[in-house]
Amino acid sequence: MPATKTTKSKASKSAFDYSVYVPLGAGQLLIEKSRQFSGKALKVAKGRSKDITKGYESLAKRGEKLASSIQRSVYTKRAIDQTDKARQQVKSTVRSIRRAAGATAEATQAAARKVV
Repeated sequence: MPATKTTKSKASKSAFDYSVYVPLGAGQLLIEKSRQFSGKALKVAKGRSKDITKGYESLAKRGEKLASSIQRSVYTKRAIDQTDKARQQVKSTVRSIRRAAGATAEATQAAARKVV
């Protein structure tokens, strides 16, 4: 009988030991795989840098074409002209209001002098 108890305790002890070692082994495996993956990713990125540069330049050219077509558009030119006209009207209106306010102030002062 004593041999059976010893075998069970050894088995439970070894299972406990393995339960402690499993996370350590998993962590080490994770580190090794991440190193391998980062090395491969670096190689791929270096190899693809020309492709990435070409793609970037292609997008920049497309954007430039779009911007220039918008600038040449009849609708854009019409909107710019209307904005300029509206700005001129606002400026002239502001001038008129300032002149009217000044004239009103002078008339008020003149009326106040006559009363006194």
